[in-house]
Amino acid sequence: MKILNHKFKIKSLKWQLLFRFIMILFILLVAMEIFQYISMREYLYKTKVQVMQERFHNLDMESLSKENATDITEKASKEILKNLWDKSMSIAIIDKNGKVIGERSNAETPKDDKDGDDDSKELDERKIEEIPVPISSKEHYISLCSEEGNLEKAFEVIKDKNGNFQLAVWRKIGPLKSPAGLIQISTPIRDIEAILNREVYMHTSISISILIIGIIFATTIIKRTLIPLDDITNTVEGINITDLNTRLDTEKGQLEINRLAKSFNIMFERIEISFEKEQNIKEKMRRFVSDASHELRTPLTSIHGFVEVLLRGAAKNEEQLDLALNSILTESERLTKLVNDLLVLTRLEQNPVVEMARENINEIIEEVLPQLQILAQDRKLGLELNDGIKAYINGNQIKQVIFNLTQNAVLHTDKNNGVIKISTVIEKVDDENYAVLKIADNGIGISKENITKIYDRFFRVETHRSREHGGYGLGLSIVNSIIDSNNGQIHVESEVNVGTTFFVYLKLAK
Repeated sequence: MKILNHKFKIKSLKWQLLFRFIMILFILLVAMEIFQYISMREYLYKTKVQVMQERFHNLDMESLSKENATDITEKASKEILKNLWDKSMSIAIIDKNGKVIGERSNAETPKDDKDGDDDSKELDERKIEEIPVPISSKEHYISLCSEEGNLEKAFEVIKDKNGNFQLAVWRKIGPLKSPAGLIQISTPIRDIEAILNREVYMHTSISISILIIGIIFATTIIKRTLIPLDDITNTVEGINITDLNTRLDTEKGQLEINRLAKSFNIMFERIEISFEKEQNIKEKMRRFVSDASHELRTPLTSIHGFVEVLLRGAAKNEEQLDLALNSILTESERLTKLVNDLLVLTRLEQNPVVEMARENINEIIEEVLPQLQILAQDRKLGLELNDGIKAYINGNQIKQVIFNLTQNAVLHTDKNNGVIKISTVIEKVDDENYAVLKIADNGIGISKENITKIYDRFFRVETHRSREHGGYGLGLSIVNSIIDSNNGQIHVESEVNVGTTFFVYLKLAK
């Protein structure tokens, strides 16, 4: 359990934000400390270098710059050591070959120094720690001699024989371009190290305090900042299938949280719509199964009944046999039509690839016109066709649309006084031209409460007449699916006891 809680904390947004904030703060503090340490060290080094460079003012540098390599005598060397001596420094004289030819620590006094005895006594009394002369490599001294200028800004930290670090500066003896040697002054840097150590300790203490205060404030601020996110989490966790209409507050005062809440609301809306669609599909499927079972049972029951009649002896009676067989044939044809219509709907709902081409709508109507005239019987069938209307459609499917809509008009108009009119026209809808196929009748019409249901499977406005003509309520469902597959639209206008008009909008062929 402890391991799981630890992993949960690591993956928690609050802990990740806090950890990253601490890391950034830590890196900044370390960077500041390093920068301050280097800056302070350079400043202290340059200050001490400036003090040591001031010691060279005790020498006649113009006279030294005129000396040749052979002019650095023992006497001149002692004179230089005497003039540069200081109790906090050590001095060395190096020739141009990198060899030390004279040196003096702070505790040493030349034998010819008149004040040497007094100085030695003073040094012994004060017990001053000796500062040995740090010696660098010959190659380094030779390279210094070859550098340009008089080395006013050159300095380096060198380790002496006691293992302590000293800061050293140099000046050339003789001509600057070909010097006879170098004068080295060095001094310990323990005081600088002590100052730097104090600075590091102080800065480290302050940094730790800042980190502790930062963690406390950051934890509080991050916790308050994530309150809206916790609210969203709690709300989302509490939503179940009956609360899909719940929406989150999109005004939390934080842009990112508001966007997240809006995204959740969009997702909830889509889920709600999908759930409602699924429920509608389930309900339609339930009704479809019920209606299909009912419609299939009727012809099957009739066929079964006539077969039983024949088996009981009606087959011996020629008149009864003929009646039974004709009835069986009629019912089987109705059953076959129902099954075929269902298969057509199933194929259309599977979104098949429809082969479409540039077709003349008037020619399609004229091709199917003989069948329509037989279907209309004594009803008046009129045509009003505008020439030159071509659409990008599947011709065979549009023929079925025309046939089904005309059949629907026949089912709902009077046998003798019925009027069916088929017309074509070009109309502009939303700044785009469409080929419009209109099929109008003067039949019983459709009520407002039923007009939205006419494309449902097995829906019939007038059951008795539909049954009389063999209708199952699938014709308009097939029409609607075909129009969708041809990238068209269908619209209906109807008035009870006045008539109905179907408008089929198809894309014009360019």
